[in-house]
Amino acid sequence: MKHKITLKSIVTNLDAIITGVTLSICVVLVNANVIMRYFANHPLQWCEEIVTSLFVWTVFIGSAYAHRKHAHLGVDIVINMIHGKARRIVQVVMQFVELIMLTVISSQYVYHLIFSNSGKVKIVLTELLRLPKWWTGIAVPIGFGLSTLYSIYFICRDVFHIGAKKSTEGGNKE
Repeated sequence: MKHKITLKSIVTNLDAIITGVTLSICVVLVNANVIMRYFANHPLQWCEEIVTSLFVWTVFIGSAYAHRKHAHLGVDIVINMIHGKARRIVQVVMQFVELIMLTVISSQYVYHLIFSNSGKVKIVLTELLRLPKWWTGIAVPIGFGLSTLYSIYFICRDVFHIGAKKSTEGGNKE
């Protein structure tokens, strides 16, 4: 089935798009660097800095995407042993624990970004390309922030039934 690309679909899937684009660029650059190193005996010196930054973006934005799609690996041995209402209670408690952890990590990283230099603004640059290092680091709070927003959405949908789509027979809520 063909899907029409709209602004809404782009914004809705922006985390997946960013992850796919950054990973694709990483693959192309790493392969280009290998070819240049082995066949032309002239490696691309700048490639490592770019690939490292892009990979950080891939990991943290991709992590948020995986969270949104419930695609993270999990150990569900305990939850599979529990049935009925107790299972639902454990799942809700775990959603709240997850939200608390994501909120703490996000806020700590933002606090670190703002106050790490005793209130002084100091822009640290990369060694070779002289790009600001915050450009790489900002992917961490963005990724955790997106995951936090997704957790809030899941809690509102699953616990409070706010924003939940009516499921059709055999359909999916998302």
